Amino acid sequence: MQEHGRHTTIVEIQHLRMVAVLLVVLAHIHQADARFLTTTLLDQTAYFGFAGVDVFFVLSGFIIHHLYRDRRGLDVRYFLKRLNRIFPLYWIFTGLTLAGYLVFAGSLTRSFAELDLIASLTLIPHHDLPVLLVGWTLTHELYFYALFGLALALPPVWRTGAAGLWAAATIAATALMPRDVSPWLSVAFSPFNLLFLSGIGLSVLRNRLPAWRWPLAVVALAGAIGGLIWTHGGGLEAIDAAALRVPVFAPFAIGITAAWLAWKPHLPALAARIGDWSYAIYLGHLLAISALARVLPESLWSPLFYLLALAACIALGWLTHIAVEMPLLKAGRRLIDKIKPPADTQRAAKD
Repeated sequence: MQEHGRHTTIVEIQHLRMVAVLLVVLAHIHQADARFLTTTLLDQTAYFGFAGVDVFFVLSGFIIHHLYRDRRGLDVRYFLKRLNRIFPLYWIFTGLTLAGYLVFAGSLTRSFAELDLIASLTLIPHHDLPVLLVGWTLTHELYFYALFGLALALPPVWRTGAAGLWAAATIAATALMPRDVSPWLSVAFSPFNLLFLSGIGLSVLRNRLPAWRWPLAVVALAGAIGGLIWTHGGGLEAIDAAALRVPVFAPFAIGITAAWLAWKPHLPALAARIGDWSYAIYLGHLLAISALARVLPESLWSPLFYLLALAACIALGWLTHIAVEMPLLKAGRRLIDKIKPPADTQRAAKD
């Protein structure tokens, strides 16, 4: 993470990124296990792993506020950096997924003709899932980035009020808006917005969290238990609607983020590294799991499939981060510097 020219890595955030992405990976491994293997290791309680997405949303709110809380005015570089962070690697994995549709067309749940390529490539709100299924979460990320960037134009004393209005509008829309409205409205007033705002709140309160570490640990544990019970009883259908999913998963997502920041647990360096690779793992894990499930025998021992799939996802994420993601990010930053040089560079040129 970078703030005003200084690299300020918060290792606990990297740990939480690891937790979030591994939860999602485990949920998708269970899906593949249940679909392709004759025996399964876990039941539908494994779908609690999708709470990792909710954790990611809380972390996004925390990180963006941490990095940009002192900025004033609209910043073109902010928007360009957010686009650079999301799209290049996403487009690569979308392309690989399209290739998968050509190779495994007979065993996929959708046909090539059903795909909306424009919506998938732009991540604009849409009724259907994008080609790369996990891309739906990036639509919410981009919406949050856009609103936060616009909020930078507000006087700082107004920003809290604006966040409160957004939260109130979201809660009201969640209670009153039917599910079959425009996808644009669904994203604009999605309950997921409350998770981003919660992350901002945790960033504001970060220095006070250690005083509440025991209550926060209880909230995280209770949230995990509640989420496990909920998914055990309803499976995927229980978390299909965001209006139900967010209240169920929010105590865990917010609680574990706050508790982790309060307790500051010491983990091996690999945990933070996996956090570094989390975006690459997130975008690529479905491809790794799907390919592995199709080449391994149906009679494979289920625990072994979990281990092989988890190792494959982490390895793919590591290789992608090193060989693809970091070079792309650096190239994008150089391009951004040419399009919109940093303010200090512009002032030096004028002088």
